[in-house]
Order: sequence, then structure tokens, then C-alpha cells
Amino acid sequence: MSRGHQRSVRTSFLATLFRRAFRQGAAAAMAASLLALAGCSSVGPTDNPLARKLTWFSYLNGDDLRTRCGKDGADRYRLIFNADYNRHVRTYDIIGDPERGGAVVEAHVIEATDLARLTLADPFSAARGNTATLQLSAAQFDSFVGRLREDGAFDPPPQGLRLPSNGFYWLINGCRAGQWFFTAYPYPSSRFTDARFPELLRSIDPTGIAFPGLPPADEAPRTLPPSGQLADGGVFFEVQVGRDGLVGPTAPFGALLLSALPGY
Repeated sequence: MSRGHQRSVRTSFLATLFRRAFRQGAAAAMAASLLALAGCSSVGPTDNPLARKLTWFSYLNGDDLRTRCGKDGADRYRLIFNADYNRHVRTYDIIGDPERGGAVVEAHVIEATDLARLTLADPFSAARGNTATLQLSAAQFDSFVGRLREDGAFDPPPQGLRLPSNGFYWLINGCRAGQWFFTAYPYPSSRFTDARFPELLRSIDPTGIAFPGLPPADEAPRTLPPSGQLADGGVFFEVQVGRDGLVGPTAPFGALLLSALPGY
């Protein structure tokens, strides 16, 4: 997939979001939020589904972590498990305490929208997902970082790797000792199956929500669905892994957001 095609896919991702939102009569309620997010640059994890969708590529790329790297002495790690974007995504943002040791874990699990959780007071409630936090001791944090090191998280990533949103993979990025890192673990691959950090995350996961099962290796999606199936619903996109992050711009949609708002 060319970079131009990637931009088209990402633009389509947002266009789909806008069409759905405005068809549901949410334009007025969402206008302020869209303006606030006009730069589409991630500021970290969020349970706001609109903010999450509009900044998703920037979040995957760790743009917010990259800008802070080395400035306050704190190590930051972001682990994202994509198990078909339209069905199950879970994220872990881990911030180390440079003075006392240990770290805080903020975990989010976003599953297929559960209409049973929809409330009139919060129209986004069905898509907010589940959030939980956990405090790691210094020993636990050291064990976690050691596991990532053993699994090659700080080594150069597999460049040119294309990851479809309907597929299964881990993306990991962050700042360690003032140095930025970024890597990926696609399924199926030995890199994915040999990694031991998911086992550690399962043991400390504070959400109480089980990881989804993996499809057989020969049935796991490796590319986006055919164009005819894309029209059936859901949001589809593809990202490509480069030397130190995702290929292409990850927060270029400010003008598109403004043009989508009535009266702008």
C-alpha cells in the first residue's frame, strides 16, 4: 500500500465516523469536541470514544510520549493489543516513578459497542469501554521492563510491516531512559507467539476482562477485507511500521474536522 493510499484509508476512517455521527443528529453536541480535537494529536489514553477515534493513529504512534521523552526523567510504556479493531482493543499506559520506583498502569478495554450500556445522560456510554488502574511495585515494574527487553521490545521494529485493523497484533512504544522506542508483534508470527509479556499483562490486568481467543493461524486476517465487504459496516484501516514509528502523518486531519462541521 502506497503512502498516498494509506492517507486515503485514514481519511476514509474519519469520514465514516463523521457520516455516522451526523446521521444520528449529533452534530451540535459534538461540535465543541471536534474543534478541541482539530489537531488530532493524541494527549494520551481516554475513555471518550470520539477523542479516541480522532486521535487513534497519533495514539498508536505514541506522538504524545515522544514529545515528552527525556524531559522529566519518567519512563513511559504503551502497549496496544488490536484483536480486530471493530471487536476488541485493549491498551496499557504505564508511567514509571523515577523517585520512588514502581509505576502506575492505566488499562482500557474497548469492545464492540454494548447497547445495554447506553444512557440518555451519556450518549457515548455504550462505546466508552472499561478503564482500570493498578500500582506496580518497584520489583514488579523491573520484572515488566525485563520481560519487554527479553521479548525484543527495544530492538528495531520489523520495517515495512502492514497491519490491517481487522487483524491481530501488539504495538508497543514509549520512552526508556530518555530513548524513544517503537515495535510491533503481528499475528501469526513467531515474534508474536514467542513473546512472554502478554502472559505477564494477563497476570496483572486490573480490568477483569478476559483476552479474546486467537483465530487459527491460517484463518487470521493479513489484509483488509475486499472492498465489497468494507461497505458492510465497521471502520477499516491499515497502518505500516517504519524505522521508528508508523509510516506517514498520524495527526494531519485538523482541516478535515473543521470542514465537517456545519457553518465552517
